[in-house]
Amino acid sequence: MNPTIAVALKLLIGIGLMVALVLYIDVKALRESVLHANVVYLIIGAVLVVANTGLQFLRWRYLVRLIGSGISDKDIFSSLFIGFSAGFFTPGQVGEHGGRMVTLSSLQAIQVLAVSIIDRLYILAITVIAGVVGAWIFFAIYLPHYWAPWLSVLVMAIVIVFLIVILYPDLLKKILRALLHRFQKYRAVSAFLFMKDVFHRRQARVLLSLTILFYIVILVQYYFFVLAFEPVSFGISALCTSNLLFTKSVILPISFSDLGIRETTAIFFFSRAGISAASAFNASLCVFFVNNLFPSLIGSLLILRIKSTKEKVSL
Repeated sequence: MNPTIAVALKLLIGIGLMVALVLYIDVKALRESVLHANVVYLIIGAVLVVANTGLQFLRWRYLVRLIGSGISDKDIFSSLFIGFSAGFFTPGQVGEHGGRMVTLSSLQAIQVLAVSIIDRLYILAITVIAGVVGAWIFFAIYLPHYWAPWLSVLVMAIVIVFLIVILYPDLLKKILRALLHRFQKYRAVSAFLFMKDVFHRRQARVLLSLTILFYIVILVQYYFFVLAFEPVSFGISALCTSNLLFTKSVILPISFSDLGIRETTAIFFFSRAGISAASAFNASLCVFFVNNLFPSLIGSLLILRIKSTKEKVSL
């Protein structure tokens, strides 16, 4: 499909879902929820974006320094936020890889892609592990008639597989080398497999620790944003949020920057736990503006600044 048409369709899906949700919830209920929001909790949730992006920066800098120890913090910061801007327009933020590669042009593109994929892989792994365990608990509490014993076995299998992948990267690399051995004559594959020399169990554990902290910050952000509109315990909020993140990122990454999907899944899970649809919708929008739109705008400004600098140099 033509990229422009694909983006347009994803945007239409997101807007269509948002309009449908507003009509479903009722504009008056949304307005009342906003008018009675606790501003202090909204500010706390918004300020936590500093911890959110700070941990993403630390994770990305750690990985980039594995392939280019001389890369400055400024260049790493720019690549991170330009990646945010590029990923904003694609489901699951897959465009983030391209934004990072373009910015770190002094490094081999395939190596930047490799560490960028590892970066996303660890976020995906934590999202899946927390998501499937969260789904297990959620269904056991709120929808027990939809759960089957074999699903519990599936959950444990998924958790074990993903833990092996992220805790023992050397084992994964051996499997990949065996599978890709016949393709090693291709430069791209050979360059990608260079990670066998720089990413081992120690690096995996450091990245895993930073990723877990990053995931916890997201859970806390959602908690404060929901709490701003309606009382909720952290346990219930974290349980619903883990399911929300898993659903939008793994099962349904089909809309423009997850717009509409995020809000729909938030309403589904939080309403089952007794939180109003209006509170879940408004909290989810707050997360979108703070964690997605704001960093993407900074990335867009950096793109314009770099473009302007290049134009001046050419003159």
